[in-house]
Amino acid sequence: MSFFFFKNKPSLSFIFDIRDSSISLAVARFELDKKPEMILCQNFAFKYLDSKNHEKYLSSMLKTIDIANISIRKKLVKMGNSEKIDKHYFFIGSPWSVSQSKTIKIVKDKQFEVNNAVLKKIIVGEELSAEKHLESETLEPKWKVLEERIIQSKLNGYKVDDIFGKKASSLAIELFVSFIPNQIEEKLSSLVKNKIGKYTEKQNNSCILSSYSFLRDLYLDKNDFIYVDIGKLITDVYVVRDDIIFGVASIPFGEENIIQTSLAKTNLSKDVFLSHLSIGHDKKFDLPSHNSVEDLLKSGFDMWEGKLKNSLSKICTEMNIPSNMFIVRNGTVLNMIVKKIIDNKQFEIMGSKIEITFILENIINGYIKNANTISNEPYIKMDLVFLDKILKGKQ
Repeated sequence: MSFFFFKNKPSLSFIFDIRDSSISLAVARFELDKKPEMILCQNFAFKYLDSKNHEKYLSSMLKTIDIANISIRKKLVKMGNSEKIDKHYFFIGSPWSVSQSKTIKIVKDKQFEVNNAVLKKIIVGEELSAEKHLESETLEPKWKVLEERIIQSKLNGYKVDDIFGKKASSLAIELFVSFIPNQIEEKLSSLVKNKIGKYTEKQNNSCILSSYSFLRDLYLDKNDFIYVDIGKLITDVYVVRDDIIFGVASIPFGEENIIQTSLAKTNLSKDVFLSHLSIGHDKKFDLPSHNSVEDLLKSGFDMWEGKLKNSLSKICTEMNIPSNMFIVRNGTVLNMIVKKIIDNKQFEIMGSKIEITFILENIINGYIKNANTISNEPYIKMDLVFLDKILKGKQ
């Protein structure tokens, strides 16, 4: 992975956080001895949200990137900010990227030196195997590595931060790799070159690593946990075991599916339904067959919960399920889901009780300058914290 280093004169960076239904674009400044600073941030929703029509869905996403870029640049001009923008970071989530973790072990009778040649041979082989599997399992003809990172490494059974140049008889690395369809990567690169800036640098990342890095540092005492990200169309989940990402899953069932499933059990229109969820938060309504507004989400929540538990049971076939789960709290429907979980008193999977911690945005704000002035953007704020660590060589 290429790292960008600080220059004497700080410049601005564009950070795109691309999710299943919208794009958040932040303008940030990174300086060596300071917190990352948010200059601007805005969310841009896709106009087309039917993933079944892949071409239209992809086209809507790419068009939204263009709209976001133009809109934010105009705002910078209005602010009178003329600083150079020379770095562009893309954090790409589901369904535009696929991530997986892999444990790779080498055991030899004699000691060997760990160097670039050894690691390259191992990693490239694993990536080619994963790419072929993706091509056989999906409609995409060609995939490309989005990012690769060794999360943890062990020499002779002991954790070692820097393995290069060291000798050992056994090597174990925990490799995290994300892939992106080649056509998307080409279009993003073309967008940066032709529409955003001809002489700027670009770096791609997955949305998973920024949240993983943030939570790992925030809760140093929790080496095993579950992270759940509830999107509009997709719920992403990953399991961390012994401080590494053990398994990843994307569930095609998000907020919109919860609403549609619940709506089918009522005689309400979608607008009225959403109005009850929005206006009726923490209030009671005299609706036929419903005791409270929270009850409206019951059928959708139950189905979502079942799919989540099923995915976790598949990930944790060879391990005890972690007893801690983290969910970023953001949005009206998600707040309703949070209340349903709290009302249930406990969350239980495979006979294990799960303690759920909801990550509030103000926790993340403490790590970023000016973050308090921008609300409802917890994910891209974690991206900024992650980038700041990389740029300062702490990752």
